[in-house]
Amino acid sequence: MSALGTNGGGSLAARRHEAQGEVALVLPGGGARGAYEVGALTVLLPALEARGERVSVFCGTSVGAINAAALASVAHLPVHGQVATLLERWSRVQRGTVLRRIIGPRSPLRLARLAGEIAGLPGVRAGGLLEPALESSLDGWIDWDALHDNVEAGHARGVCVLATALADGTSVGFLERHGREPLERGSEEIRYLDTTLDREHVRASAAIPFLFPAVEVSSPEPAAGFYVDGGTRLNAPIKPAIDLGADRIIVIGFEPLVAQTPTQAPVATRAPKLTDVAVNVLDGLITDQVGADMHRLAAVNSFFAGGPVNAPSSSGLAYRESRGRRPYRRIRYAFVAPAQRGELGRLAEQTYRERLGGLRALRDPDAALLGAFLRASGAGRGELLSFLLFDPVFLGRLIDAGRHDGQRWLDRHPDLWCADSAHDFDLDPARATRAAELARLDEWRTLRRR
Repeated sequence: MSALGTNGGGSLAARRHEAQGEVALVLPGGGARGAYEVGALTVLLPALEARGERVSVFCGTSVGAINAAALASVAHLPVHGQVATLLERWSRVQRGTVLRRIIGPRSPLRLARLAGEIAGLPGVRAGGLLEPALESSLDGWIDWDALHDNVEAGHARGVCVLATALADGTSVGFLERHGREPLERGSEEIRYLDTTLDREHVRASAAIPFLFPAVEVSSPEPAAGFYVDGGTRLNAPIKPAIDLGADRIIVIGFEPLVAQTPTQAPVATRAPKLTDVAVNVLDGLITDQVGADMHRLAAVNSFFAGGPVNAPSSSGLAYRESRGRRPYRRIRYAFVAPAQRGELGRLAEQTYRERLGGLRALRDPDAALLGAFLRASGAGRGELLSFLLFDPVFLGRLIDAGRHDGQRWLDRHPDLWCADSAHDFDLDPARATRAAELARLDEWRTLRRR
């Protein structure tokens, strides 16, 4: 086991937990956008430490699972050490550490497998359009022994990695927890499995369907099977964070919460390309879930949880009590995201043109081929590039963008935390009434499923 530094020892961590409750970090999936998460955390984690608070629950999906596990492995360090470690690891990221070369000796074999699977040849399996290199690089990112030691010592009281089981489409949360105390009955949409986390769980969480092959997980034994990216069912693991006892959560998103001014939809002048379909799938399955979950959290805070102003719903209280559940808790949050929708996609498109436009594409045929494949009109290619462009310049710009937006949150929320939906969701009275109606309808539907 690795030797760990201390921030006061396990007993101090336990006393902090008892006195203040849990602070959770919720990191969604987004490929290269994981660098944006790191940039935001370079601002938020020091602000949190200045308040005498530290993250103790780490939840992530896809690249968010990688960042969450990496942070849990350095949870024993002072925050400046945690931030420096994440920045150093992202500074070493290149496409070859995430994706194997598209153009190379293995290209004919990959194409033959793809053609064979399309043709239905028995025993031929392509798995995905791209070939990941994570299996060989994850151990350089995550010190697994340190992660296990931190969980045992209480520096990290819970680490949750989300994946989707191919067998039945269930969201599965692979958990490593301090003491493995019995969980309060959690969300029925998620199946939690206690285990000792390893690279297979993180790789499974990051296996984006169609792009990467499904990953076989062998531990724990009841969960043995094939898994894909957790974002296909639950990209923002807010529910696991709350189920693990958090009453404050930090969430990083890639799109703003408040919808932009509606504009007339453009009239389609051509048949959609593969990239047009892909960008809508990624936007719907990955990006939009973060905002939807944050709106649901705000609705619960406003209309169902107890607080200094808002009383909890009496019917909700009675029903949850009859089901052996505790009342809804008011959850404070910090949410960092770009100010404008599509901002990260535009940044990716700009970087691609500067780095690989014209004859500059000759220096990186793989990236040029990827850009040609993703060629689409407007922001479509940019959105996909923002997931797949593991270019050092782009990653650096994402980190800077995350820092900027993290500071923008702190400028608006000097005390870091917020729980007032009217403040961050910009609800006027008419919209607030409508939000209340939708929240009650969502609650009713949830109760009927139980």
